[in-house]
Amino acid sequence: MTMDDPTKKEHAHDTHAMPPQVLCNEYKKYQKIDDAALATDMNIVDFNRGLTEEQKERIIPAGTISSAVIGAAQKAFLGQKNDEDSSTVSAPKECTIYEHKDFAGLRLFPSLLPPECQVIFLDKLLHRELSNPLHITNIHQDYEIPFPPTQEGNEDPDSFFKYPQSGKNQMFMPRNPHSIDKPLNMAQFLQKKLRWLTIGNQYNWNTRSYPTTSPTPFPADIARLVTTLFTSSFNPESGVVLLYSTKDYMPVHRDVSEECQRGLASFSLGCDGLFIIARDRHPNADPDDEDREQEMVTIRVRSGDVVQMDGETRWSWHAMPKVIAGTCPEWLDEWPKVGGGPKEYEKWRGFMRGKRLNISCRQVWAD
Repeated sequence: MTMDDPTKKEHAHDTHAMPPQVLCNEYKKYQKIDDAALATDMNIVDFNRGLTEEQKERIIPAGTISSAVIGAAQKAFLGQKNDEDSSTVSAPKECTIYEHKDFAGLRLFPSLLPPECQVIFLDKLLHRELSNPLHITNIHQDYEIPFPPTQEGNEDPDSFFKYPQSGKNQMFMPRNPHSIDKPLNMAQFLQKKLRWLTIGNQYNWNTRSYPTTSPTPFPADIARLVTTLFTSSFNPESGVVLLYSTKDYMPVHRDVSEECQRGLASFSLGCDGLFIIARDRHPNADPDDEDREQEMVTIRVRSGDVVQMDGETRWSWHAMPKVIAGTCPEWLDEWPKVGGGPKEYEKWRGFMRGKRLNISCRQVWAD
């Protein structure tokens, strides 16, 4: 199958199916729960707190990603060769891989990305990729966007974060002057309106499909990071970047628009979040029965964690009901003013303090 044949898929999941009601109820419960109550909710899988004895029976170590592999992935990300000196960067810790007995193909990688790699990842996504006019965001359809220029001698455009927060020369104007949408300044766009960004193959949120051709290849350096960490188990062709504030959430959904059955990897940066995933308890359950029983697990994901959904879990219903305030790690707390950088970033210092960014990298087309 090629990109020119979008009518065939390796699966038959309906992109418009309704989620199980019991999962929706669990999602609403965690949407409403107070942050302070999370510490005493022992049903939540929290690797920092430690697993309960019951959780240890279901969630088991299944291997490690060595310090050498993580270091090689970070070098590949930076475009360095393995024999280049990296004495300024501390050796990363190995990462234990956990699997869940009730969810075939679900793999959890706590603290997989070292702090230095998290900073670089944010830089590439929110400085470089967000400034690419070919990368669609949630406001493209409604606003004219004042994209930063590309300076002479540079391959990439400048960052939106070099603009003043309320500059009158960088306004986002509604495409339809008769709409209810109001003009936005840069602070309103970056801090309030920006919800998602697509890189690589541009997912169409309205049709829930991918175009058969793409003018935007998946970023090569991010692809090197992903394929090195996951030993080329899938070829990243599209990435959906979600940016949350502490009152934001992602409703219950499935990622079933891709034609390929290979797994996806979801990277967390910034504040902690709650991730819920579910599957049918009975193998022969009617998928149209919204009251069917579910196996569910709720996981507290932190900055640097990665969740891989492969095998049977690739098509599971999942959601992000809560982002937890006050949990951004210290190495991202001052972003984008981290370790120097342009003086214009100073006015945006602390942008990530109340934000969570998630990027899910996936293969779209079957081999």
